[in-house]
Amino acid sequence: MYKKEILSVLVIISLGLFLTPAFAGEDIEGSEDHPMISRYEGSYIIGYAHYDYDRIVFPKEVNEDGLRTIDLEGEVTRILYVAPEGLSVLQVQRNYQVALQDAGFDMLYECFDGMDGCPRHVYTQYAPSFDLRGRNPMMGRDQSYFLARLPGDEGDVYVSAHTVLSDRVDGQPVTALQVMEEQPLVTGKVEVDISAAAMAEYLEETGSVRIYGIHFDTDEASIQEGSASTLREIALLLEEHPDLELGVAGHTDATGSVDYNMDLSMRRAEAVIEYLANEHGIDPGRLTPHGLGPWAPVAGNHDEDGRARNRRVELIRLEVE
Repeated sequence: MYKKEILSVLVIISLGLFLTPAFAGEDIEGSEDHPMISRYEGSYIIGYAHYDYDRIVFPKEVNEDGLRTIDLEGEVTRILYVAPEGLSVLQVQRNYQVALQDAGFDMLYECFDGMDGCPRHVYTQYAPSFDLRGRNPMMGRDQSYFLARLPGDEGDVYVSAHTVLSDRVDGQPVTALQVMEEQPLVTGKVEVDISAAAMAEYLEETGSVRIYGIHFDTDEASIQEGSASTLREIALLLEEHPDLELGVAGHTDATGSVDYNMDLSMRRAEAVIEYLANEHGIDPGRLTPHGLGPWAPVAGNHDEDGRARNRRVELIRLEVE
């Protein structure tokens, strides 16, 4: 998808900073560097995760409204490095930044505790999924974070690095490197019986039905092409039951601000109604949009499986007087 040659991180090693084999540590089993980005020379890996397709939330700026994030989906790689003893956080971070900028990346956001001052909630939002026991290796002093982006014809590449002098490894620099390569999800692996007949049965028995087959662009109300079959079944439901009136409720997960998600969920509900009217001739007067944002979860928001279940459209039977 992108050029895969290693982006050599520019490192200036001073006398005495080399680690001997006895102290260098070893990479955990199954881990490796990302094919686009090398490690800081002398570092070793203590945490690793890779997913062909996942979601990731990056802190991207701080303004008068607080921390703003960007929510992305694609190929995700997370690597947790321990750098050689004696290096500063700024030394590690600047080496990554210089190498990325030389390769064409733009810096979207940067903060450094003690200089620009990183908001503490940058790190409460930031939660790499490393299976580590004991103390959190990202707790320590001189916290630093940046987010960079490389535009691409098939999707952008995002890289974030969060470095700290870690309490867990005796004050050595620990860097959590995250790489997100935007790409479309390969679908068609799961079939769901969400026919017009099944929806009618749910509405009759429970008064509502959850719809997971309507997909939107990230952080947008634009309906993706893969949603057409589900929307066609909703239109068929309405055609077969001409007296049926429905509430169309948009739901999001709890990522980002409540106000933003409330607005997004309302726009998505309205987009569904507009699609049914324009593509299938359904009278929009039979459909009432409502945005519930994160306020009606059906699962926890602490992992991607729960967040995916919370992102949905729900149809509610409205009683006509």
